[in-house]
Amino acid sequence: MAKETLFHILSRQPWWVTLLVAFALFWVTYAIFPPVAPFIPAPFVVLAIYIAYTQWRSGGAPGDPRERLAALREMSWETFSTAVTAAYRKQGYDVTPSDGRGYDFKLTKGGRVMLLQCRQWKVNQVGVAPIRELAKAVDKNEASRGICLAAGDFSGPARKAAGSEPVTLVSGAELAALVGRVGKKRAWFAR
Repeated sequence: MAKETLFHILSRQPWWVTLLVAFALFWVTYAIFPPVAPFIPAPFVVLAIYIAYTQWRSGGAPGDPRERLAALREMSWETFSTAVTAAYRKQGYDVTPSDGRGYDFKLTKGGRVMLLQCRQWKVNQVGVAPIRELAKAVDKNEASRGICLAAGDFSGPARKAAGSEPVTLVSGAELAALVGRVGKKRAWFAR
């Protein structure tokens, strides 16, 4: 498992946390050696600006994934599918509705085709059948991969089946991060 860097830890926090770290570093450095005090926190100020920008672009500061997942489960199919397709379009994918069985959307980027399935997105636990159905659709459509989204979780057998098929499972915090902030919009600087 890769070590987690300070950048990764701070990037999951609201932007102002990084700014507080910068101010704390300034005052500690100022107390020890004042001539270098302005230079030590500078990278953290730049990082805070970067984090604020990325959080603003993604729709807000990181929130509790459980709250996001609860909001996703409450959505109608139309609202959910719009949020998911918008998230993939933001990543540069061309998204088209399904023209076959086993998947809901076709994602195309750089000549690579992936199939997206979110039919079982509201259930608490997705079983093996949707994974196998998606794998068949991937094979039939000569896609490179299938992606199965769920606001719940995947059963053990479903995870095992996905491990032997060209299918990626996306649920929980991953799904919350993909879709971004849902529900009531708050100001990006509020957190």
